[in-house]
This record gives sequence, C-alpha cells and structure tokens, in this order.
Amino acid sequence: MKKLLFFAVIAIFSLTSINAQEKTTKNDVKNATDAVANEATKLYDQAKTGGFKAGVNIGLPIGDASDYSKFNFGGDIAWLWGIGHRIEVGGLVGYTHFIGDEISIDFDDDYDYKSSQKLESRKKIDFDDFSFLPISTTARYFFDDTRKMFVGVDLGYAFNMAGDADSGLFFRPKFGYNMGKINLIGSFQNISGDYSSLNAGVEIAF
Repeated sequence: MKKLLFFAVIAIFSLTSINAQEKTTKNDVKNATDAVANEATKLYDQAKTGGFKAGVNIGLPIGDASDYSKFNFGGDIAWLWGIGHRIEVGGLVGYTHFIGDEISIDFDDDYDYKSSQKLESRKKIDFDDFSFLPISTTARYFFDDTRKMFVGVDLGYAFNMAGDADSGLFFRPKFGYNMGKINLIGSFQNISGDYSSLNAGVEIAF
C-alpha cells in the first residue's frame, strides 16, 4: 500500500512538472512571436518614413556663376529609405538650369581725331544658358521624433547637358520643414566648384 501511494505521488508530481513545462514552452513561443511581430512593425514604420519624393526649386546664382547667369531653376526626384526614425538615405536624380545673363563691358577709350574727342567703347555680351543633370546619394536627419525640422545633403556628380560648362562634383546641403505630404526646402548647390546658387523649393512625398 505504501509503495502504491509512493508511486502515485511520483506520477502526480511528474504530470504537474510536464504540464508546467508545456505552459512555459507555450509562453516562450508566444513571447518570441510577439517580439518578432514588434520588430517587424518597427521596420515597417521606419520604411514608411522614406519613399518616393519629387521637388522643384528656384534660385539665385552666387559667386562666379552670378557673372554670367541671373536666374536658376531645377527639379529632382528621389527615393529614400528610413534606417531609423530620424534618418533617411537614398538616391537622387535631378536637373538644374542656369539662365544666361547679358552684361556690358567697357573697353579702352578710342580717340576721334576729326572731332578731337574721346569715344567710349562699350560692348554687350550675351551668355548662353547652361544646365546639368546631377546624379547623387541623398540623406537627411530629423532633429526630433516629431519629424518636422531636418537637415540633409546631396553628394554626387553633375553632368553638363547644355552650354559651355564643365561637368563635376555635385554638392548640395539643405534644410527643410516637413508639413506631411509637402516639404519646404532651402538649399545651397555647388557644381564643379564654379557654379553655385541659393535655392528655395517645395517637395511632394508620394
């Protein structure tokens, strides 16, 4: 009788232990599943912060470019991926066009021997338009989790498409304000160290 009671206690203890292990295993599986789902949701939310964007801008040539251009305009398309809630990186293809200016140059004075008077020599020069096709990487950083204010930079190569201008390095730091589907962006662009402009524009997120 004592042996029978002893074996019954052992059996009950074993069943209780197995049942506890089954519960622990089920909880572990549930916790692991929830963790994977949470990480997948985070990655999905991060991916949504990027996406396709298209923008247009206008600008004023500065530096050497202001000697032969009076106005600049352009546009670009970009695809960005969110690699964190505050960081986006991607690629960009754009177009920027400088409108040629007309300038007057004073040459050395000529002398009219018949009238014994000096004559001023002035000549007008019309510069041709010139344009570029920038292909670059692009990145931006948001200052806080509200994702309103951000800074960014485009870095790549700009190919000359028209006009007497050299292809070269494309560099464009920028800052912006996120309004949802529309971003307001101010930037400074420089191509080949010679063609610079200050620009303001809008960007639409799709």
